[in-house]
Amino acid sequence: MNFIIYEDAKEYSTKYKNVIHKLLGPTTLNYKIIEINEYNDKAKKELDKIDGNKIYILDIEVPGKNGLELARKIRQNDDWISPIIIVTSHEEFKLVGYTAKILMLNFITKKEKLEEDLFETLEVALEINMSKKSLCYTSKGDLYHIPYADILYIEKSLNDNVCNVVTKNNVYNIRNTIIDLEEKLSDDIHFVKTHRSCIVNLKNIKYIDFENNIISFGNKETDLLSRKHKKYLKERMKMI
Repeated sequence: MNFIIYEDAKEYSTKYKNVIHKLLGPTTLNYKIIEINEYNDKAKKELDKIDGNKIYILDIEVPGKNGLELARKIRQNDDWISPIIIVTSHEEFKLVGYTAKILMLNFITKKEKLEEDLFETLEVALEINMSKKSLCYTSKGDLYHIPYADILYIEKSLNDNVCNVVTKNNVYNIRNTIIDLEEKLSDDIHFVKTHRSCIVNLKNIKYIDFENNIISFGNKETDLLSRKHKKYLKERMKMI
């Protein structure tokens, strides 16, 4: 779970972090807090690299791009699911926030009940994210969620009891067999087996070279495409 804090005032950024830690407390859920205090090329690259479920806490007044502009950019990048929370000292922006086509979860004022309102809103945001389809696994006592939408493909490693779950920016090693993961993903028709050692997410495929058995996902690819799965894969791709 990723909490993205977009705030240039250290005082408020610290308050948001304290609320997040208070909310999650002793939970086993693995989470990360990413702080950004200015929108620039470095911030853009950092935002683009974030994998997994996201919750945004955006201040309206931040150098480079205000919170509402960043919220629009997030939605324009086809992320219509991640909860967005807007915080500001200027209540007059509230109506703008609700009419800006950004599907804002809540508008919170910094002037009063900031921590209380943020805590309650984050509770709702967590419920929204936890309801999304995700591949769940535990590692060293921590609980991880990989959203289905982030998965490019899954391949069996040399160890039969371990699989590599490949996303756009990361590779997660999960102690499960490919058969176990195929069963876990059976509730989503977009996951298809292309080889006895590989499962792909049809929604993230950019193109397929059937002659050379290459499945491309843009920045990553796999050659685990067996002859017996080609026909079925062609049929399924026509339906996407």
